[in-house]
Amino acid sequence: MVPWGNESEASGTDMVTVDLHAHTTASDGQLTPTELVKAAAAAGVGVLAVTDHDTTRGVAEALAAAREVGIRLIPGVELSAEGAPGKCHLLGLGIDPEYAPLNDTLATISEARRVRNGQIAERLQRLGVPVTLEEVTAAAPHGANVGRPHFAAVLVARGAARDFKDAFDRYLSDEGPAYVEKQTLTSAEAIRLVHDAGGRCFLAHPGLVRLAEQETPETRLRALKALGIDGLEAYYSKHSPIQTEQFLRLAQKLDLLVTGGSDFHGPAVSEARLGAIVDGQPLPIDRLSWL
Repeated sequence: MVPWGNESEASGTDMVTVDLHAHTTASDGQLTPTELVKAAAAAGVGVLAVTDHDTTRGVAEALAAAREVGIRLIPGVELSAEGAPGKCHLLGLGIDPEYAPLNDTLATISEARRVRNGQIAERLQRLGVPVTLEEVTAAAPHGANVGRPHFAAVLVARGAARDFKDAFDRYLSDEGPAYVEKQTLTSAEAIRLVHDAGGRCFLAHPGLVRLAEQETPETRLRALKALGIDGLEAYYSKHSPIQTEQFLRLAQKLDLLVTGGSDFHGPAVSEARLGAIVDGQPLPIDRLSWL
């Protein structure tokens, strides 16, 4: 395992809290890595993970900012996976953000994303929404991995949608008329890549995973454990208390680690708040045995 970021922790509090799922402008977040770290510190978060979609480009800046404000920063990434045992998002935590095979793979995915974005723009145009890829790219933060949230922002700005939810509901969701499948890794490939990069791999927001007929959260987790997954995001901002308890019990039953995060993107993108993880409350570090 690589070191878990810088080892300084928030001072002036008896309880260190964590948020191990947050996004920056390197992917589809609203805040730069520096702004995210400062916002986390202001929210009382003592340990933060930057987990941008399919990129580690924001980690170096976040690490430097974390040293300045005195919180611990864990390098991470969020990967999309398809194929057996089904679609899901996987969090890689404690990775080496400079690991070349990881970044080479992410560069390939990024190029496929660029092609996909052009296809989404074409579908929107055929639907009578004159949005171009150049317009979306120009409106996105410099260096961002452009994706559907950036299209949603342009649709809202143009008046073609009321807000992000409306943009996804009408055009961009997985069932929407402008949706285009994206190139992803299989779960086995993603788990192996995270491990090779020195990290641990967790199933992200299990309460949001779409299960096949006859499938249960337990059968999905058993299949992922057989592939080598380390744990699951039992503590998640959108999980109900009942869901949280369910996933904690499953983690114990299957001998899996647990993590927790807000999935913060920014106030205009979602209602998630930094550090608000357990039914709207902070997550103490002592709930996560592996940290």
